[in-house]
Amino acid sequence: MMQKRLIEEGFNRRYVLLPMLLAIALVSLGYWISQQGRAHARKLIEEVRERQDVIRLLTEAGYRAMEAESAQRGYLVAGEQQYLAPLETGLAEARALIAELREHYRKADPAQLQVLDSVSEDLDVKADEMRSSVALAKEGRGKEAVALVKTDLGLYQMVAISETLEKLRTIERQKVFDGLDEWNQATRVNIFINTGNLVFTIGILLLLGLLTTRDIRRRHGYAKDLAIQIEARTSELRDLSRHMSRVVEAEKHALARELHDELGGLLVAMRMDIAQIRKRTGNDSTADLKVRWERVEQALAQGLELKRRVIEDLRPTLLDNMGLFTALQWLASERSELAQLTLHTEGLDEDIQLPQETAIAVFRTAQEAIANVVNHAKASRLEVKAALGERLVLEIADDGQGIPVGAERRTGSHGLRQMRFRMESVGGDLKVTAREPRGTSIVISVPLDHGAGANP
Repeated sequence: MMQKRLIEEGFNRRYVLLPMLLAIALVSLGYWISQQGRAHARKLIEEVRERQDVIRLLTEAGYRAMEAESAQRGYLVAGEQQYLAPLETGLAEARALIAELREHYRKADPAQLQVLDSVSEDLDVKADEMRSSVALAKEGRGKEAVALVKTDLGLYQMVAISETLEKLRTIERQKVFDGLDEWNQATRVNIFINTGNLVFTIGILLLLGLLTTRDIRRRHGYAKDLAIQIEARTSELRDLSRHMSRVVEAEKHALARELHDELGGLLVAMRMDIAQIRKRTGNDSTADLKVRWERVEQALAQGLELKRRVIEDLRPTLLDNMGLFTALQWLASERSELAQLTLHTEGLDEDIQLPQETAIAVFRTAQEAIANVVNHAKASRLEVKAALGERLVLEIADDGQGIPVGAERRTGSHGLRQMRFRMESVGGDLKVTAREPRGTSIVISVPLDHGAGANP
């Protein structure tokens, strides 16, 4: 079963991992393609802007040439000196713009350099014609200057310049339109790729969500099965522990009864017989024999006391005959007297009836707690307090050195675990806390049956 689950676990991990890796690869590929498309779109935009700048230069070059021609004709008509400055300025700026265009076409489209050369030649011819007419007008030969203008030589050159520049503008405009079309197409491709990426990513996320949900449900099922198994094993161990506790208590009870009935009877009979023998031989006994008689009687008395203590440790007769509180009062009194502790009890005056298993569990837990105080706490005071309500709450406290931190988790420390498990086996609980300024408090709490109460 475990091997099958391990195989399923490995398959399910690959089942989730492979789509995830595929999704990462495809999303990365889509991102790379999208970035390439964006770079291409940026390049197209730069090219369109550059074409627009070229169109602007071509337009301005034609405009400057026309501005120079207008200045020439204004001077011929008006004869005012102010028209000559725009003439030379227009020609100079037109030549500068053509030079800038040549620099651009030298890098972008060298085939157009010849076209610009023809524009430059036509502009030079036009400039000579304009300067000649101006020179004639300055000399007072206005009629000859006008006649020179009417030869249509300048008009032909100006038309040639305008047509050539317009052809270049048309070419550049077409390139702009082509670039915009290509940019729109690239944008559409990017939108398609991004949309596909989005749809694919959403699909993968949904798939992964379904797989994750399936995996969570499967793990929840495994956890639930494991919890059921753990609960079953815990219940079995709890039942076994209760059974073992009952068996141990029964064995202790049987051993205590046997010691009381058999060994106790023998010791009492021996003591009585020795007492009778001593009476009969008392007058004739020597001093040495009397000492020996007294020694034998003391040994028998100590044997009877040892028998009583062993029986009370195995199975307190007070617990069976008088009740839990009486047995606790006796236990605390005896142990505190032996350890020379100051004893303070509270709430133990009137006894209660408890189920036998619960009473034994509480007594054994209290016995272990008091033994810890006597053996390890280095205390001078012992407190045993009981309170009744819906539950019996029993507190055993001392003013000793206190319980070390993490004592219950230390390796080999079974006392507190055993006490806690004993309480849990009867539906109770146990709490261990440190007291201020020093000492330890152990609180035992068990539920009371509806029939439990004070003894009549």
